[in-house]
Amino acid sequence: MERITGKVPAAVLTARQQGMQDWMRDQGLAALVVFGQGSAPAMATRSHGNLRYLADWDSDFAPSVLVLLPEGAPHLVTAGIFQSAMAEDTGRFASVTFGKGPALSQAVVGLLPKGLVAIAGRDEIPLAIWQGFAAAGALEWPDATPEFARRRMLKDATQIALHREAAGICDAMFAALPGLCLSGRSTWQIQVALEALAKNAGAELCKTWLTIAPAADRCRFWRDENARIPQPGDQVALGMMVLFHGHWGHAIRTMHMGAPGQAAQAMYDVVRRAYDAMLARLQPGLKLADANAPFEAETGACLERLGHPPGPRGEFRFRAAHALGHSYEDPIGTAEFPQPYDGPAAVASDLLVQPGMLFELHPNLFVPGVAGASIGDMVLITEGGPEVLTRYPTGLTIISPS
Repeated sequence: MERITGKVPAAVLTARQQGMQDWMRDQGLAALVVFGQGSAPAMATRSHGNLRYLADWDSDFAPSVLVLLPEGAPHLVTAGIFQSAMAEDTGRFASVTFGKGPALSQAVVGLLPKGLVAIAGRDEIPLAIWQGFAAAGALEWPDATPEFARRRMLKDATQIALHREAAGICDAMFAALPGLCLSGRSTWQIQVALEALAKNAGAELCKTWLTIAPAADRCRFWRDENARIPQPGDQVALGMMVLFHGHWGHAIRTMHMGAPGQAAQAMYDVVRRAYDAMLARLQPGLKLADANAPFEAETGACLERLGHPPGPRGEFRFRAAHALGHSYEDPIGTAEFPQPYDGPAAVASDLLVQPGMLFELHPNLFVPGVAGASIGDMVLITEGGPEVLTRYPTGLTIISPS
């Protein structure tokens, strides 16, 4: 497929909308209401992904609602006055209406014909909007969110092309990091430079966490906690979350200022073994939940060796992988990798690894006063097995003056 670096082609959006309309007719639906937060909350919202998938629409800091009827282009109601003007300019909607709070729900209800209505994104709707929907009978509207999740689980050629572009931005940020660590800038100033690099490369959103310390202990985001200027002997852990035309990119690397000590090297080796074993289990036809086992085994054994049995004892771990797509954590393929802080409950899932799935694979472990490490890559499942989209080397990069 031809390289895509901008908006999703209109023909692709029309095909997705028509596919959803075919489903609506099969279900006897008169209308489909699709609520989505804008992408400004970043990793904290999933609902914006449905609007991106169906109409390549993002209202940034404002919520929006698409109303899809069995025929024709979707209608848009948005709570952002600037977004309403932008939506008009796209020419992609049958109508665009501005409304906030109760006015938004009133405008949506006014678009609905008689008959059965389904809704997606219910769990993220603010109360002021939901009350208007509830008064119109939304408590009885069937949930269309699972249908969106099913359609978004396997990425099409357009999605894959744009995720590749997002992966390239991640690689460029990793490539810039060693030089920035030697520039005399503070950790926070390095983050600013990296996020500017992503924006200049076309990302509409970029969030980074950058930990630079003698012993990396957790993700660090804020200016006040990132005043340190990199010093010899420091561990360097960078994670970035990039949104490129509605398609998430995400990756993590561990580096070291000079030769690593024994603890830093050992911690990297733990996550390296987990990464390699998890990647080997991302083969079509295998049970997805089984791919999490190496992470639990390797990090659990490490904590036992250190006298930190798994649990809330000061160590820091986050989920070892998740599905990636129009949402930072796509709805299907994330639950199979539970958050360690949620406890050891097993995931009851028979979901199989399938070509077209996309994951962020990032085993990790941080033990305060000892060391921390993570390796994170975007992994596309193909007929022949997993393909790593992020290409920057996963080895423990040594940063030293040349």
